[in-house]
Amino acid sequence: MVTKQPRWAPDPETYAARKPTTDDSYREVADRDAQLREVGIWWTEVDTARILPSDTDRAWRRFRASLPELIWNAARLEGNGFTLPEVHTLLAGITVGDHPTGEERQVLGLSEAYGALRDLIGYGRFQIDKSTSDRLNRIVARHETLDAGRFRGEGTLRRNGSELLRTRFATLQERLVETGDPRLQALIYFCSAARTRFYGGGNTRTALLMMTGILISNGFDPITVPHSRRLELDHALDTLVSTDDATELMAFLVDCAASEG
Repeated sequence: MVTKQPRWAPDPETYAARKPTTDDSYREVADRDAQLREVGIWWTEVDTARILPSDTDRAWRRFRASLPELIWNAARLEGNGFTLPEVHTLLAGITVGDHPTGEERQVLGLSEAYGALRDLIGYGRFQIDKSTSDRLNRIVARHETLDAGRFRGEGTLRRNGSELLRTRFATLQERLVETGDPRLQALIYFCSAARTRFYGGGNTRTALLMMTGILISNGFDPITVPHSRRLELDHALDTLVSTDDATELMAFLVDCAASEG
Protein backbone atom coordinates (compact mmCIF):
# COMPACT_ATOMS: atom_id res chain seq x y z
CA MET A 1 0.00 0.00 0.00
CA VAL A 2 1.55 3.31 -1.06
CA THR A 3 1.66 5.97 1.65
CA LYS A 4 -0.16 9.05 0.38
CA GLN A 5 1.94 12.20 0.37
CA PRO A 6 0.49 15.69 1.00
CA ARG A 7 -1.30 16.99 -2.07
CA TRP A 8 0.42 19.06 -4.71
CA ALA A 9 -0.45 22.72 -5.08
CA PRO A 10 -2.48 23.74 -8.18
CA ASP A 11 0.60 25.07 -10.01
CA PRO A 12 2.43 22.06 -11.52
CA GLU A 13 5.75 23.82 -10.92
CA THR A 14 5.22 24.17 -7.17
CA TYR A 15 4.12 21.73 -4.52
CA ALA A 16 3.27 21.51 -0.86
CA ALA A 17 6.25 21.15 1.43
CA ARG A 18 6.97 17.62 2.55
CA LYS A 19 9.84 15.83 4.21
CA PRO A 20 10.33 12.31 2.89
CA THR A 21 12.42 10.23 5.24
CA THR A 22 13.08 7.06 3.25
CA ASP A 23 14.48 6.14 -0.15
CA ASP A 24 11.01 4.92 -1.13
CA SER A 25 9.56 8.31 -0.27
CA TYR A 26 12.15 10.05 -2.41
CA ARG A 27 11.39 7.65 -5.25
CA GLU A 28 7.66 8.37 -4.98
CA VAL A 29 8.31 12.10 -5.17
CA ALA A 30 10.63 11.63 -8.15
CA ASP A 31 8.01 9.48 -9.90
CA ARG A 32 5.38 12.15 -9.37
CA ASP A 33 7.75 14.83 -10.63
CA ALA A 34 8.22 12.78 -13.79
CA GLN A 35 4.49 12.18 -14.22
CA LEU A 36 3.75 15.89 -13.89
CA ARG A 37 6.42 16.86 -16.39
CA GLU A 38 5.20 14.30 -18.91
CA VAL A 39 1.40 14.39 -18.75
CA GLY A 40 0.48 17.12 -16.26
CA ILE A 41 -1.02 14.79 -13.66
CA TRP A 42 0.18 12.26 -11.11
CA TRP A 43 -1.39 9.12 -9.67
CA THR A 44 -0.69 6.19 -7.42
CA GLU A 45 -1.67 2.58 -8.03
CA VAL A 46 -4.89 1.84 -9.89
CA ASP A 47 -6.39 -1.64 -10.26
CA THR A 48 -7.02 -1.77 -14.01
CA ALA A 49 -7.69 -5.53 -13.76
CA ARG A 50 -11.23 -4.65 -12.67
CA ILE A 51 -11.86 -3.47 -16.25
CA LEU A 52 -12.53 -6.87 -17.75
CA PRO A 53 -11.41 -7.67 -21.29
CA SER A 54 -13.82 -8.55 -24.04
CA ASP A 55 -13.10 -9.58 -27.60
CA THR A 56 -12.92 -6.71 -30.05
CA ASP A 57 -15.96 -7.81 -32.05
CA ARG A 58 -18.12 -8.12 -28.95
CA ALA A 59 -16.95 -4.74 -27.63
CA TRP A 60 -17.71 -3.24 -31.05
CA ARG A 61 -21.23 -4.70 -31.15
CA ARG A 62 -21.99 -3.57 -27.61
CA PHE A 63 -20.68 -0.09 -28.42
CA ARG A 64 -22.94 0.26 -31.46
CA ALA A 65 -25.96 -1.06 -29.57
CA SER A 66 -25.44 1.26 -26.61
CA LEU A 67 -24.83 4.50 -28.55
CA PRO A 68 -28.09 6.21 -27.47
CA GLU A 69 -27.33 5.45 -23.81
CA LEU A 70 -23.73 6.67 -24.18
CA ILE A 71 -24.94 9.90 -25.79
CA TRP A 72 -27.62 10.40 -23.14
CA ASN A 73 -25.27 9.85 -20.20
CA ALA A 74 -22.60 12.12 -21.72
CA ALA A 75 -25.21 14.86 -22.20
CA ARG A 76 -26.69 14.43 -18.71
CA LEU A 77 -23.22 14.74 -17.18
CA GLU A 78 -23.12 18.20 -18.77
CA GLY A 79 -26.43 19.11 -17.11
CA ASN A 80 -28.52 18.43 -20.23
CA GLY A 81 -32.21 17.88 -19.45
CA PHE A 82 -33.05 15.41 -22.24
CA THR A 83 -34.43 12.06 -21.07
CA LEU A 84 -33.35 8.80 -22.69
CA PRO A 85 -36.65 8.40 -24.60
CA GLU A 86 -36.30 11.98 -25.82
CA VAL A 87 -32.76 11.24 -27.02
CA HIS A 88 -34.10 8.25 -28.97
CA THR A 89 -36.78 10.51 -30.47
CA LEU A 90 -34.30 13.24 -31.42
CA LEU A 91 -31.90 10.74 -32.97
CA ALA A 92 -34.80 9.45 -35.07
CA GLY A 93 -35.05 12.91 -36.60
CA ILE A 94 -38.06 14.14 -34.64
CA THR A 95 -37.80 17.47 -32.85
CA VAL A 96 -38.44 17.38 -29.10
CA GLY A 97 -40.13 20.43 -27.59
CA ASP A 98 -39.64 22.19 -24.25
CA HIS A 99 -35.83 22.12 -24.39
CA PRO A 100 -33.40 24.98 -25.03
CA THR A 101 -31.79 24.97 -28.46
CA GLY A 102 -28.40 24.55 -26.82
CA GLU A 103 -29.42 21.24 -25.25
CA GLU A 104 -30.70 19.90 -28.56
CA ARG A 105 -27.49 20.93 -30.32
CA GLN A 106 -25.44 19.30 -27.59
CA VAL A 107 -27.22 15.95 -28.01
CA LEU A 108 -26.95 16.10 -31.80
CA GLY A 109 -23.29 17.05 -31.56
CA LEU A 110 -22.59 14.09 -29.29
CA SER A 111 -24.50 11.82 -31.66
CA GLU A 112 -22.45 12.99 -34.63
CA ALA A 113 -19.20 12.69 -32.67
CA TYR A 114 -19.97 9.15 -31.52
CA GLY A 115 -20.91 8.34 -35.11
CA ALA A 116 -17.54 9.65 -36.30
CA LEU A 117 -15.80 7.61 -33.59
CA ARG A 118 -17.78 4.53 -34.65
CA ASP A 119 -16.57 4.97 -38.23
CA LEU A 120 -12.96 5.53 -37.20
CA ILE A 121 -12.94 2.37 -35.09
CA GLY A 122 -14.90 0.35 -37.63
CA TYR A 123 -12.45 1.15 -40.44
CA GLY A 124 -9.43 0.69 -38.20
CA ARG A 125 -8.48 4.37 -38.43
CA PHE A 126 -8.76 5.42 -34.80
CA GLN A 127 -5.47 6.86 -33.58
CA ILE A 128 -4.38 8.55 -30.38
CA ASP A 129 -3.29 11.67 -32.18
CA LYS A 130 -4.10 15.35 -32.35
CA SER A 131 -5.98 15.16 -35.65
CA THR A 132 -8.42 12.59 -34.23
CA SER A 133 -8.95 14.59 -31.05
CA ASP A 134 -9.35 17.81 -33.05
CA ARG A 135 -11.93 16.18 -35.32
CA LEU A 136 -14.04 14.95 -32.41
CA ASN A 137 -13.82 18.28 -30.58
CA ARG A 138 -14.77 20.15 -33.74
CA ILE A 139 -18.02 18.20 -33.74
CA VAL A 140 -18.98 18.29 -30.06
CA ALA A 141 -18.03 21.93 -29.45
CA ARG A 142 -18.90 23.59 -32.76
CA HIS A 143 -21.86 25.45 -31.26
CA GLU A 144 -19.96 26.47 -28.13
CA THR A 145 -16.75 28.08 -29.37
CA LEU A 146 -15.52 29.61 -32.62
CA ASP A 147 -12.28 27.70 -32.22
CA ALA A 148 -13.76 24.21 -31.96
CA GLY A 149 -11.24 21.62 -33.11
CA ARG A 150 -8.26 23.85 -32.31
CA PHE A 151 -6.09 23.88 -29.22
CA ARG A 152 -6.39 26.98 -27.09
CA GLY A 153 -4.30 29.69 -28.73
CA GLU A 154 -4.39 28.15 -32.22
CA GLY A 155 -7.56 29.86 -33.40
CA THR A 156 -8.92 33.38 -33.56
CA LEU A 157 -7.15 34.38 -30.35
CA ARG A 158 -3.59 33.23 -30.95
CA ARG A 159 -1.35 32.84 -27.93
CA ASN A 160 2.09 31.42 -27.27
CA GLY A 161 0.51 28.87 -24.93
CA SER A 162 -0.64 26.80 -27.90
CA GLU A 163 2.92 25.56 -28.42
CA LEU A 164 3.02 24.37 -24.80
CA LEU A 165 -0.24 22.48 -25.33
CA ARG A 166 1.07 20.81 -28.48
CA THR A 167 4.22 19.82 -26.62
CA ARG A 168 2.13 18.41 -23.76
CA PHE A 169 0.02 16.39 -26.18
CA ALA A 170 3.10 15.00 -27.97
CA THR A 171 4.65 14.02 -24.63
CA LEU A 172 1.37 12.40 -23.59
CA GLN A 173 1.42 10.32 -26.79
CA GLU A 174 4.97 9.17 -26.02
CA ARG A 175 4.03 8.18 -22.47
CA LEU A 176 1.04 6.18 -23.69
CA VAL A 177 3.20 4.27 -26.18
CA GLU A 178 5.40 3.23 -23.25
CA THR A 179 2.34 2.11 -21.25
CA GLY A 180 1.64 -1.52 -22.05
CA ASP A 181 -1.84 -1.70 -20.51
CA PRO A 182 -4.47 -0.11 -22.82
CA ARG A 183 -6.78 0.29 -19.82
CA LEU A 184 -4.19 2.46 -18.10
CA GLN A 185 -3.59 4.27 -21.40
CA ALA A 186 -7.28 5.17 -21.52
CA LEU A 187 -7.33 6.38 -17.91
CA ILE A 188 -4.15 8.44 -18.28
CA TYR A 189 -5.42 10.00 -21.49
CA PHE A 190 -8.80 10.97 -20.03
CA CYS A 191 -7.35 12.47 -16.86
CA SER A 192 -4.52 14.30 -18.60
CA ALA A 193 -6.81 15.75 -21.29
CA ALA A 194 -9.47 16.73 -18.75
CA ARG A 195 -6.83 18.44 -16.58
CA THR A 196 -4.90 20.15 -19.39
CA ARG A 197 -8.04 21.39 -21.18
CA PHE A 198 -6.58 21.50 -24.66
CA TYR A 199 -9.66 23.20 -26.12
CA GLY A 200 -11.83 26.22 -25.44
CA GLY A 201 -14.89 23.98 -24.90
CA GLY A 202 -16.03 20.36 -24.86
CA ASN A 203 -12.88 19.07 -23.15
CA THR A 204 -14.48 16.41 -20.95
CA ARG A 205 -16.67 15.11 -23.78
CA THR A 206 -13.70 14.96 -26.15
CA ALA A 207 -11.58 13.16 -23.55
CA LEU A 208 -14.43 10.70 -22.98
CA LEU A 209 -14.69 9.99 -26.72
CA MET A 210 -10.94 9.43 -27.01
CA MET A 211 -10.93 7.16 -23.94
CA THR A 212 -13.77 5.16 -25.50
CA GLY A 213 -11.80 4.79 -28.72
CA ILE A 214 -8.73 3.52 -26.89
CA LEU A 215 -10.72 0.92 -24.97
CA ILE A 216 -12.83 -0.45 -27.83
CA SER A 217 -9.85 -0.58 -30.21
CA ASN A 218 -8.14 -2.84 -27.69
CA GLY A 219 -11.07 -5.14 -26.95
CA PHE A 220 -12.58 -3.46 -23.88
CA ASP A 221 -16.11 -2.15 -23.46
CA PRO A 222 -16.40 1.63 -23.11
CA ILE A 223 -16.64 3.08 -19.62
CA THR A 224 -20.04 4.62 -19.06
CA VAL A 225 -20.34 7.14 -16.24
CA PRO A 226 -24.01 7.03 -15.16
CA HIS A 227 -25.51 10.48 -14.73
CA SER A 228 -26.64 9.34 -11.27
CA ARG A 229 -22.96 9.45 -10.26
CA ARG A 230 -22.38 12.96 -11.53
CA LEU A 231 -21.57 14.36 -8.08
CA GLU A 232 -18.84 11.73 -7.64
CA LEU A 233 -17.41 12.63 -11.02
CA ASP A 234 -17.50 16.34 -10.21
CA HIS A 235 -15.71 15.74 -6.91
CA ALA A 236 -13.00 13.66 -8.59
CA LEU A 237 -12.56 16.32 -11.29
CA ASP A 238 -12.32 19.04 -8.62
CA THR A 239 -9.59 17.04 -6.90
CA LEU A 240 -7.77 16.64 -10.20
CA VAL A 241 -7.94 20.34 -11.05
CA SER A 242 -6.92 21.58 -7.60
CA THR A 243 -4.13 19.07 -6.89
CA ASP A 244 -3.17 17.40 -10.23
CA ASP A 245 -3.84 14.08 -8.42
CA ALA A 246 -5.72 11.76 -10.82
CA THR A 247 -5.88 8.79 -8.46
CA GLU A 248 -9.45 9.42 -7.28
CA LEU A 249 -10.74 9.99 -10.82
CA MET A 250 -9.01 6.87 -12.16
CA ALA A 251 -10.44 4.76 -9.34
CA PHE A 252 -13.88 6.21 -9.99
CA LEU A 253 -13.74 5.34 -13.71
CA VAL A 254 -12.57 1.81 -12.93
CA ASP A 255 -15.45 1.42 -10.47
CA CYS A 256 -17.94 2.56 -13.15
CA ALA A 257 -16.54 -0.07 -15.52
CA ALA A 258 -16.57 -2.80 -12.87
CA SER A 259 -20.13 -1.92 -11.85
CA GLU A 260 -21.28 -2.43 -15.44
CA GLY A 261 -19.93 -5.94 -15.44
